[in-house]
Amino acid sequence: MLNGANYSVIGVAPAGFTGLLVGFEPDFWAPTTIVEQITRDKGRLSNWHGHWLIAIGRLKTEASTSGARAEASVLEHQIETHHPDLKRNLDATVFPATLIPAPYRVYVSAFTALLMAVFGFVLLIACANVASFLLARATGRTREMAVRTALGAGRGRVIQQMLVESALLSGIAGFLGLILAYWAAPLLLALKPASLPLTLRLPIDWRVLVFTMIVSLACGVAFGLAPALRSASVPVASNLKDETQPAGFRRSRLRSLLMTGEIATCTVLLICATLCVRSLRNASSINPGFNTQHVIAATLNPGSLGYSEAQVRNFYEQLSKHVRTLPGVTAASFTDHLPLGPAREQTAILDPMRPESGENDAISIDILRVAPDYFQTMGISLLRGRDFVSSEGAEGSGVAIINEALAKRLRKNQDPVGQRMTFFARPGEKSSTEVIGVVPTGKYRTLGEDPVLVAYLPQLRARRTLVVRTTGETTTLLDNVRREIHSVDPNIAATDLETMQQYMTLPLFPARTTGLLLGVSGFLALALTTIGLFGVISYIVSQRTHEIGVRMALGARPRDVLKFVVGHGLFLTATGLAVGLVGAFGGAHLLSSLLYGISPTDPGTFAGVALLLCTVALLACYVPARRATHVDPTVALRYE
Repeated sequence: MLNGANYSVIGVAPAGFTGLLVGFEPDFWAPTTIVEQITRDKGRLSNWHGHWLIAIGRLKTEASTSGARAEASVLEHQIETHHPDLKRNLDATVFPATLIPAPYRVYVSAFTALLMAVFGFVLLIACANVASFLLARATGRTREMAVRTALGAGRGRVIQQMLVESALLSGIAGFLGLILAYWAAPLLLALKPASLPLTLRLPIDWRVLVFTMIVSLACGVAFGLAPALRSASVPVASNLKDETQPAGFRRSRLRSLLMTGEIATCTVLLICATLCVRSLRNASSINPGFNTQHVIAATLNPGSLGYSEAQVRNFYEQLSKHVRTLPGVTAASFTDHLPLGPAREQTAILDPMRPESGENDAISIDILRVAPDYFQTMGISLLRGRDFVSSEGAEGSGVAIINEALAKRLRKNQDPVGQRMTFFARPGEKSSTEVIGVVPTGKYRTLGEDPVLVAYLPQLRARRTLVVRTTGETTTLLDNVRREIHSVDPNIAATDLETMQQYMTLPLFPARTTGLLLGVSGFLALALTTIGLFGVISYIVSQRTHEIGVRMALGARPRDVLKFVVGHGLFLTATGLAVGLVGAFGGAHLLSSLLYGISPTDPGTFAGVALLLCTVALLACYVPARRATHVDPTVALRYE
């Protein structure tokens, strides 16, 4: 039984089949011809303005995608020719059937590309660290390699040994990464808001295993090649005669270049991460135009059970009375959909400044259908005029409440209350509506939108969202409302029963996801860069112990040694920082659509990240520099 009607099961889908769209896992499939019978949505199949259906077909062997696309375009133009009143101005296309349809693939691809790029940068920083350490290790093994070469090992054999070692190291790291990914995948899925109707899975299957192993081995070979080539080109005679290998600036040039690249990459990631984290704070503090505290919402649709208009009206009247008597409830009302959600209704009105204009020149506005007391329940103040009354919910009542943005668009210097607007209800049909109130402009589509023109109408449909304000705990109210719905009609169940703060996780999802992921990547980049810089400076100090001893024996003071070592680290930092700031200036613009209340070139962010990196670099260099100041010249002169 579905929505009060009986249906026969004629087949069972194979295990693992979840349909043609990723994230959607239907419990059953039914013929398209009975969709109106199941949903009780009359006219759904005959609505030329609906965009809810995706057609799928298998091409003949001799057919091509381009040919099918051309035929579909011809069919669309024929529809417009036979139905000129539609004014669709659309085209038809054909695309390969994948789990993500082509119209939506661009959004998914953009997000996954951002994710891959961010953690690809983190991988580069880690690989540069490993390459630096392998270079240091190769320098320390020059005598060993000289002995191997003297005993007959060829250049290729030495390179092979070094590459095997680096590949083995990267392979172990890749295996540990898989274990970490298996543990972290549920945390990533936990970012999805509960109200988002998607079922996402991140299985660690054979494709993930193969990709991880290929990337691990490729990184091991690519970043182990330079140390391998250096080990294979050591001069045999000089290394067998003398074990002392002071590390001058020339010997550190490649490591310095890697370190500079690390700092530059870290700068880009930290700036992008800081922008997204600050954007998340701004988005959380943006006023959506309504009060989210102490409010709950529940979506109901008695029309899906085939209820008549009288039954629907009686159900909502009884439910409203029951809910208003609950302890702590101060207001309750209904709306067809909540702001900042996926649902949207639009229409067009006549431009009052151009009364002779037609429908093609009309002003497009959003429509929200609400019951009396909606504004009180949502904490929206009436700037002028009055609220709806229950008798105005019937069709043809001819009243509307508009937001301030629409009021300014219609009557810039006049009070719009009492004025009339002309709606284009249907193609070729007009209806006159009186403005009875004005409310502040809020957020209706996204938190970062420009002001949207909105009109509130009192005519509601069968599917509505109940909103209730309380002075008590919302968690307790959720249980009470669920119980009252069941007591009024046990056949009707509420969907999306949640607090308004839980509901707000959906519009905050893009900012929260990018802020968290980029924040984590920025922290990892900073930690890896600090470790890498500390390791490079420590190695330089250890290799220059003999040189430092000579300097101190000739009269250099500990302060001079400290300045010498720290100066080299700060030079690397300044060079990498300059390159990174230029890269971040261009890269941050790619995030502009995800930022709320902050410019992608915010000077404070750039200056703050530069100061942070300089401070961290100074601390990373200070410890080995401090150790260098305690070198005993007598011991250092004998150092090998």
